[in-house]
Amino acid sequence: MAGVAGPMLRHSRQSGIRFLTGLAAGGVLAGIMLAVPAYVLGSLLESVLPETARLWLVAAVCAVFGAADLMNRTPHVWRQVPQHLVQRLSPGTLGVTWGFDLGLLVTTQKVVSLIWVAVVAVVLLEPTVAAALLVGVAVLSNVAVTAWSMSAPTSDLRVSRRERKWVTATRRTSGGTLLILFLLTAAQAAQ
Repeated sequence: MAGVAGPMLRHSRQSGIRFLTGLAAGGVLAGIMLAVPAYVLGSLLESVLPETARLWLVAAVCAVFGAADLMNRTPHVWRQVPQHLVQRLSPGTLGVTWGFDLGLLVTTQKVVSLIWVAVVAVVLLEPTVAAALLVGVAVLSNVAVTAWSMSAPTSDLRVSRRERKWVTATRRTSGGTLLILFLLTAAQAAQ
C-alpha cells in the first residue's frame, strides 16, 4: 500500500488522501461485514460447547499458529491486492476496493499469525467483541499504512534483506508470544 500511497501523496496530496481515506473506509466496511458471521458463529458455538472445550480449542490454535510462526511458515494466501486496478480506478475508489480486500483478512499475505488467533479467540470466547476487533484491525492497519506512506522512501520497493530479517524476527516474536498464550490458555482450561 505504501508503494502506491507514498508516490500518490508526493505527486498529488489530494489523490493520496482520497486513496488513504478510501482504504480506511473499505477496511472498516469489510470488518463490519466479517463481524456478523463471526458473532453468529461465536454465539452458536457458545451455546453448544462448554467454556472448557472452547478454551482448549483456543489453546490448540495458539500452539499450531505459534509453531507455524516459529518455523517461519505463517499461513496466508500468496496473493496481493489486484495491482492492475491502479491504472483503472480513481484514487478513492481504488482505496475502497483495496481496503475492502485487505479487510477481508484471508485474501492477502500476513506477516504473523496473531490476527488468526485473535479472530478465533473472539469467536470462541467473546463473540460480542467481534466487530470491535475486526474494525479495529482495519483501522490499525490503515494507520500503519498511512504512517509508512508518509515516511518511507519509494525509490526501491523491492523487499530488502533487512526487511526479510525484520519479518523473520517478527514471526519468531509472534510465535513465542503465541506459545506463551497456549500455556496460559491451557492452564486456564485445566482449572
